[in-house]
Amino acid sequence: MLSQAQNTPPNDLTPYFNAIIVSNMDSSLVWYQQTLGYEILNSKQFPEMGFKQANLKKENASIELIELNSAIDPKELIPNYHSKTKVLGLFKLGFQVDDFDLWIKYLEINQVNFNGRIVTDELTGKRMVIILDPDGNRIQLFER
Repeated sequence: MLSQAQNTPPNDLTPYFNAIIVSNMDSSLVWYQQTLGYEILNSKQFPEMGFKQANLKKENASIELIELNSAIDPKELIPNYHSKTKVLGLFKLGFQVDDFDLWIKYLEINQVNFNGRIVTDELTGKRMVIILDPDGNRIQLFER
C-alpha cells in the first residue's frame, strides 16, 4: 500500500521485453535469428484475427515480433515521407557489445544496412552505430 509520503516509484522495475511490429514475420524471424543471434522461443499465427506473433530471446534480452494485417506503414500515410521523418513511438533498441570492431566486420560481411556512420559518444568516449532491421527499425550498438 502506498503512503501519501511515498513520491518515488518502487525500485523493482526490470527490463523484460520490447515488442516490434514487422511487415513480414518470416523474414524478420530469419533476420533477428541470423543477424543478432536471437533464439525463437515460439511463433503463433492467428489468421482469423489478422496477426502473427513470435517471442525471441538472447540472454536477458527478449523481443516480441508482431505482424498485423491492420498495421500501417508511415510511407503510405505521410506525404513526401523521408527516412529521416520521425513518428511518435519506439525510436530504437539499444544493445551493448564487448567487441565493437568484430561486430562491425560481421555486420559488413553480412551486408546489414547501416543508418549513418560510426560515431563516438562525447560523454563516454565509446563508439556506437545504428543498423536497420528489414522494416527499417533502428537498432543501436554501443561499445561496452
